[in-house]
Amino acid sequence: MKVLICGEYGIYCRELITRLKKENHDIFVITGSEKNRREKPRNGVFQEYNFSYRSKNVCTVMKNIKADIMIILGICDTKYTWRDTGQESVRYLTGVTNLLMSAREAGIRQVIYCSSLGVYENTGGGMIDNETEFEAGSVLMQTVIQTEYMCEEQNRPGEFQISVIRYPEIYGDYKTHDYNVCSRIMERFWGSPAVEIEAERQHRILYVKDAVDVLVRVFMQEEKESCYLIPGTVYTERQILEAVENVVQGRKTDVRELEYTKGALPAVGKDSNEKLGSYEKYSLEDGLRELFKIYEKEKELEIREETKKSVVREKLIPLAENIGLFFIVTILYYLFKDTWLGSILDFYLIYVVVIAVVYGCAHSLFAALLTLLARIGEVFLVGETFEYAAFTGLLQILIIGVLVGYMRDKYKRSNGDLEDEKKYYESELVDMTRIYDGNRYVKEIYEKRLVNYENSMVRIYEVASRLDFWEPQKVIFQAVDVVSELMEMEDAAVYITGGNSDYMRLAAASSERARELGKSLYAGSDFFMHQELVERTVYRNREIDSKLPAYACGIYEKEKLSAVIMLWTKDLTKVNLYEANTLALICRLIESSMNHATTYWNMLADQYIEGTDVLREEEFNRIEEIYKGGAAENKLEYAMLKVPGKLMAGRNEAVYKKVCSLVRQTDILGEKAGDLYIILANTSRDEAGYVMSRFQNAGIQVDSIVG
Repeated sequence: MKVLICGEYGIYCRELITRLKKENHDIFVITGSEKNRREKPRNGVFQEYNFSYRSKNVCTVMKNIKADIMIILGICDTKYTWRDTGQESVRYLTGVTNLLMSAREAGIRQVIYCSSLGVYENTGGGMIDNETEFEAGSVLMQTVIQTEYMCEEQNRPGEFQISVIRYPEIYGDYKTHDYNVCSRIMERFWGSPAVEIEAERQHRILYVKDAVDVLVRVFMQEEKESCYLIPGTVYTERQILEAVENVVQGRKTDVRELEYTKGALPAVGKDSNEKLGSYEKYSLEDGLRELFKIYEKEKELEIREETKKSVVREKLIPLAENIGLFFIVTILYYLFKDTWLGSILDFYLIYVVVIAVVYGCAHSLFAALLTLLARIGEVFLVGETFEYAAFTGLLQILIIGVLVGYMRDKYKRSNGDLEDEKKYYESELVDMTRIYDGNRYVKEIYEKRLVNYENSMVRIYEVASRLDFWEPQKVIFQAVDVVSELMEMEDAAVYITGGNSDYMRLAAASSERARELGKSLYAGSDFFMHQELVERTVYRNREIDSKLPAYACGIYEKEKLSAVIMLWTKDLTKVNLYEANTLALICRLIESSMNHATTYWNMLADQYIEGTDVLREEEFNRIEEIYKGGAAENKLEYAMLKVPGKLMAGRNEAVYKKVCSLVRQTDILGEKAGDLYIILANTSRDEAGYVMSRFQNAGIQVDSIVG
């Protein structure tokens, strides 16, 4: 299933990706930010899009993804910025509106929105349920309420269904918004000498992993409800602080307890956990302990990555350079005052122009002021009169400095506008490139699945035609090669059933790994694929257990199970619905070939000695050659026992029946040169010794082992 997640890579999002990836879903993420974030998932995301929720590209992305369900993290998106709540609330509402409208236009049929029980924060005592009116005072919760109203208006059951999960306060991430009481108390306890708490104030809280478990259970429901109430566990702020003190050992802080006048929280009337089968696995201290580990790691990263610019570098250094250059120019002015160079150069004018070019109009005015002070000081020190020429010279310096500074600032602003425009078009180009790359990647995958000759229906028919044999045993051996080639998985095995027994026997295997399950399996009600065998579907290993096969599928003769084909692979990208459907098709072709071969084989009545299950010599020689070929290709091992012909004199029917009772139904009996031969399928020489002992105990001599 294709799942589109709208939210940044906070701990909730990462945990959700991990859980969904274990279920082999294709995961796409719209981060809601146009910047690349440091918080990246380790793996599991099929495609990522760094777009704002309000971006016009969101609809295009959704149409290309064609997701089956969209999950809006909402209040669980701990990395969403709520610093300026007033402005952010508007951005948030317009962003979610764009997501919902784009999803509906793109044909997404299901949406899950993560809301909060905080929408009832001003509700008095009693009990709350889905019918309780919203009542909240904070801007954040008012925004969430408006979002829920929007979801209710857009909801169209069966066409565009929106399910809302109202969570308590979810904790477990670093530096979230103040609505999260556990993170707030942990932050203040960690970084402040004193902590203020409303000791008796109650909070409903839930650890992030438990919250993700709830969402996954809602996600897996076929018939989803419109609203789920998740109550969490109620704690007072005093209890939370005591738990924090127990977790953060060796740190003490002053605690100031404020009076809290409001009453207890209302009870939650309809607990959705019971219907979902969910329960809290993390206690308060367990969750805070995990949160504390994150705090320790993030604090270290903050110290290492602190790159704030110094006030000295931004403000004082340019000012110091201005004053320093003024003193240098003043010294040069007095050195060359009575020389020919001093008569042709105006050092102060050059100084003001240089400052205007480098730092702009403001610094040029300051430089002109310094020049004016220098000239006034010169008049007072030397005793000269302030002539008109000196006044016009200062005015000239001021005008030229201001004009140059203005032109420099104007050029910088114009250049900045051009840079902004360039960045905008570059970002648009990057967005288009990302969309193109994503579409090309998906296109290549589906082209490989649908058009590529190696996986086309033509190829399946061509390879499956190799199963066209009339001996069932040879069909089994060829099935190993066929299924390995078509599925591109080297490790394959075929188990066959015998009679009414619940045991299956290994008939052929392509590798040692395919033999790891053993030569015999009990296929009772506890069998790992019992449900799939009953429903006649393909088993997929969703637990990523390396011992069990990645795929397994039954082969049936009418309504009876006759064989099971198993495949192993380490490539998790191959464990998907497409590969499962391909295996189902291949198994039906193998099933058809086996049934035809079995029917033909059974029609040849003269192949058996009359009244027995012992093959005549010609048919037995053919089967022996098949087994020799299978052993040569390392698909199986076998052993042969020979009962001397003197014991079979006159083809004693009672002796034949006794011999048949001592071997398995999957073993082959045949007559050859007057002796009775037994092929023990998938049996080593050592294992054949046990069978010989069984014969000898029954009074039947076995002269030799041939294999």
